Amino acid sequence: MNIIQPLYPAPQIEETSRLYTREQTAGPEISYREISMGNTRMLWYSYMADKEYHMPMQLQGERVEMHFKLRGRSGVSYEGEHFVMHSNEQSLFYQHDLEGEYTLFPGEKSSFFEVEFSRPVFESLVTEDCPFLQQFSQQLQTARHHLWPGHTMSITPQMHMIITEMGNTTYTGQMKRLFLEAKLIELFLLQASGFDQYTPQTADLRPADIERLHAARHYLEQHFMDDCSIISLASQVGINQKKLKQGFKALFGYTVFGYLSHIRMEKARQLLLDEKKTVGEVSELVGYQHPQHFAAAFKKKYNILPGSLKN
Repeated sequence: MNIIQPLYPAPQIEETSRLYTREQTAGPEISYREISMGNTRMLWYSYMADKEYHMPMQLQGERVEMHFKLRGRSGVSYEGEHFVMHSNEQSLFYQHDLEGEYTLFPGEKSSFFEVEFSRPVFESLVTEDCPFLQQFSQQLQTARHHLWPGHTMSITPQMHMIITEMGNTTYTGQMKRLFLEAKLIELFLLQASGFDQYTPQTADLRPADIERLHAARHYLEQHFMDDCSIISLASQVGINQKKLKQGFKALFGYTVFGYLSHIRMEKARQLLLDEKKTVGEVSELVGYQHPQHFAAAFKKKYNILPGSLKN
């Protein structure tokens, strides 16, 4: 327990949830849930926008942020730079007294999960066994307002499972605090080791190929209910089948059908939790002909049967 104590000295958990309607915001519908433990803060955030919004951003103090874009896309602009994160992407950011704006894009519900550490907490997690963390820590010494690794990575299925477990835990009090601390460290290690092992595998892809691969991913996100083949998807976006299969895996960390399954399961979880539909209805809505096949796929991804999630 001596490892955990320096990270989160506060004995209590502070939790807040808010829902803002479009009438209240004069813009997008926004909901968020926040859990604070000492110098660490977790935030689940979602919004539904009917058009593109540009919202002012002002961040005071300094923090290191693990950011996971779960669904949709959003952007942030500051100091002449503009970043857009897409569905299923994650990265690590350092931010210090930043001013700029957020860009919220229209479409289906967009959501993200982030963990904010104070800089001392982050520095306490840096180890010489992880060159990525050491390099990031060294770059912090001269960073003025912001720092990031220079690229994003795909959110792995294991990361998705941890984020889901953290949001759905039934623990309370000190048990909840211990559970969240353990999951936070596990999530941090997965992200750090992922960046540490990352080697770009897209050098052979031309900019036009990368654009077509992004189009393929977008097509899957919009047509996840439909039957899809490599041949039809390659034809749809104008790329050959070999480059589609190899490039998709290199760029996004998923096979084409692995990503299609991921999208279906994420949509199914949303429907079960948010819209209170039956398991049979959800199975059909996400493209499964047989509910038992859907239930098996859902349990494989989230380690829980869809009926149990509803209950």
